[in-house]
Amino acid sequence: MTERKPAIRLADEAAAIAAARAVADLIRPIAQDKAREGDLPREQLDILFASGVPAIAVPRDLGGIGASIRTIAETVRIISHADGSIGQVLQLHNVMIAGLVNSPLAETRDYFAPRILDGQRFANALAEVGGKNKLALRTTLSPKPGGGFVLNGRKFYSTGSYLADWLSVGCVSPDGVPAFAVVERDAPGVTVLDDWRAFGQRTTMSGTVIFENVHVPPHHAPQRNRGTSRAVLTRPQILHAAIDTGIARGALDAAIDYLRHHSRAWIESGVEHINQEAHVIKQIGEFTSAVYAAEILLCNAADLYDRALADPADEALTTEAILAVAHARVASDQASLKVGSGLFDLLGASAVQEKFNLDRFWRNARTHTTHDPIRWRLHAIGDHALNDAAPIDFPVAPEGRSRFLQPV
Repeated sequence: MTERKPAIRLADEAAAIAAARAVADLIRPIAQDKAREGDLPREQLDILFASGVPAIAVPRDLGGIGASIRTIAETVRIISHADGSIGQVLQLHNVMIAGLVNSPLAETRDYFAPRILDGQRFANALAEVGGKNKLALRTTLSPKPGGGFVLNGRKFYSTGSYLADWLSVGCVSPDGVPAFAVVERDAPGVTVLDDWRAFGQRTTMSGTVIFENVHVPPHHAPQRNRGTSRAVLTRPQILHAAIDTGIARGALDAAIDYLRHHSRAWIESGVEHINQEAHVIKQIGEFTSAVYAAEILLCNAADLYDRALADPADEALTTEAILAVAHARVASDQASLKVGSGLFDLLGASAVQEKFNLDRFWRNARTHTTHDPIRWRLHAIGDHALNDAAPIDFPVAPEGRSRFLQPV
């Protein structure tokens, strides 16, 4: 791993929000620069991980501030307002470290918490291509004579992997039992390829990782908590909503700035400035309302999810939290696409020039919103409303979520 300065240790959640805003101000000009789009985000990630923001989920008893989901989601939203790609890297990092700092294995918690606090980066290597679906896993974690495991397989959509320090790997035992392992990005037998090519979210580094006979120590393949809630994937869901909400607000702010400083009134309008055009004012009102609704729903969902995490036995509260996150996902998806695309109806022909790079908002939103189809969030909402069906936040059988490979 590359030597870096240890990250700042943030004092509390207010400091985390302030630090996220400072990071966003520093990385926004990079995201605006069309010439740098698609480059590996070394500078942006150095800024982010030195800030201490990616460590705020570490619990207090492990040296962190134990930030609420409300605050974690807000930091992802703020960073995504500046750069949706970097927001997605932060989102996956937060999801990956949650399983480590909340592991039932004390050795795992004690080993990884200080590394997270020092600013080390965690990426995912979960999904695969070529199977029935992206979570039909063929990557295997096999017990190794003498202790530990051996990891073999191939992954794609591995967000953050190329510049990570650690890779969290979804896998199965030789007899098909779901398992989980964490390996060093530069460990022998690990190959990370910079082969993510997309029209949006271009600096997420969501490419290929190959594992060939990689040694995994016992405490790097931790047993997960048994009796896992049906809201096990609500955490990534709400942070996905935070990404799209941030992109939507970024697009709206960019559109308003362009209207104020670059656009001209249309010749039929009879007004001197475009910000006096009634049609433009109405459309900006619609955009603002859509973004505002997404932000309010995100905050509401985060508060409910924090309550559900504090009282996991309350099944009614779990249902409410899953549905609230589903509503936030729908609103953020719609707002990011609506504003990211519709802003060009207002700004004029000059706005399509590459030097402004205003299309990045729509491209990022369109790319990110394909990750988890909104039709299934709408299905959960509709099935509950119509049939009183309890939602499950991802189509994984309960037994598949609670059975994990035991360390030897």
